Amino acid sequence: MKPLCALLFLLIISSCGSPAKKQNKIIGDGVPADNEVVIKKPPRPEGAIVANFNGDSVPFYSYVKNVDTVKAITTIAFEGNQFPEINIPKSYGAVLDTLQFKGIDRDLLLATAKLKDTSFNKYFLYKLHNNQWKPVVNGFAIHKSNRPDTLRPIRIAPKDSTKVIRYYSVFDLDKNSETGYRWKLLRETIPMEN
Repeated sequence: MKPLCALLFLLIISSCGSPAKKQNKIIGDGVPADNEVVIKKPPRPEGAIVANFNGDSVPFYSYVKNVDTVKAITTIAFEGNQFPEINIPKSYGAVLDTLQFKGIDRDLLLATAKLKDTSFNKYFLYKLHNNQWKPVVNGFAIHKSNRPDTLRPIRIAPKDSTKVIRYYSVFDLDKNSETGYRWKLLRETIPMEN
């Protein structure tokens, strides 16, 4: 009887305590991560546009960083400050857009600047070249009576991909007009600078 009591005593003691834990299989380096660090990118600024400006298929954004209404300067900046800022003088803000031209390996930045005279839009076209923003053509303006909202202000010349066709407004005397003048829309084909 003593051996039976001893055996029961051992069974009771061995069954007490916590149950054996199941082993979890660890896939990877063998060290479970308790806390994962999540890095949140800051949100894109309002009005930012994303494009492949440097031709390497890695897009980044550009945005209007600052509008100095006292000095009349609009500053355009880029994601991560990885490229120099663009300052547009005599402007009170801008709307950014991209243009893709056949024969050019990257997107171009089109800035439609707001001027003191709100009857005009002024356009600036830039290309990123050797980590510097270069104007593709000189800035040009279109009067609102020439419907710049429906007009594509600049495009590649169909017969020569090294040139662009741009539209612009000129003051024209007109005896038949109530005001004695009108804004005439002209176009010209010019070589790209960069």
